[in-house]
Amino acid sequence: MKPQRKLLSESENRRHMSAYCSLCGLLSSRYGLKSRMLVVHDIATLWWLLESPSSANEEKLPVGNCVRGGAGKLKKRGFSELQKFLAAMSAYTIGIKVKDDIADGRNWKTRMANWMYSGQFAKARTDLIEVGFDVENLERILNAQSDLESKREKDFEVASGPTSLAYGLVARETVKRCHSHFTEEQAQQIGEALGRTVYLADAIRDFSEDQGTSFNPLCLEVGPKIQTLPAALKNNVLSHIASHLKEASNLIDQAEEGLKRSWHAVER
Repeated sequence: MKPQRKLLSESENRRHMSAYCSLCGLLSSRYGLKSRMLVVHDIATLWWLLESPSSANEEKLPVGNCVRGGAGKLKKRGFSELQKFLAAMSAYTIGIKVKDDIADGRNWKTRMANWMYSGQFAKARTDLIEVGFDVENLERILNAQSDLESKREKDFEVASGPTSLAYGLVARETVKRCHSHFTEEQAQQIGEALGRTVYLADAIRDFSEDQGTSFNPLCLEVGPKIQTLPAALKNNVLSHIASHLKEASNLIDQAEEGLKRSWHAVER
């Protein structure tokens, strides 16, 4: 989940890049140098979108902090609760993905990743608990997603529900720990819309690859003999995405012009 950069102002473009670089630096400082590979674009983008660009509350590192010593400065000045939460959530998210891939019988690279980062994944979960995040609630949502997959749920609206809830939860918890234009309830609504969008956009994009190999509600809907997603089904899914993004846009429309532009770049 990344904004379309050509639609951003120069300052917002750099602010988004800074969020990504900051997340990378936080992971390195908290979990070791090799943990830079655990950066999740979605976490960086939510941080950039939800936190107000106020110098009084700015916690991000400059772009290219890896060569400017930014990560080292973090250790000296300490980490805020927001920074701890974002770094831990990024690492934890990768851990969940690796666990799912192993369950799906993926290749040796997945098992190697689990061997290399299992300690970081476990520490990230502990860190989330320490900053007051309800990990068990998130894990119940993730288990619900697994249950839907095991039941071969083909209703794409139902199948995308748990991912929507997970993104909403992360967005709400982010706003709880930073200065934002949004209330926790608004952030949750925005997160849920983006989570559903990400899930369904992936289902469209991966349709051919997932046929006969991985769970995809759209593949189940049309059956195994069709290798190309039917236009009518694709348009139905896109219309569903658009309706949820519209609901989130109604919240954004109440914000300042710069934030509207940033949201539009994410929408596109």
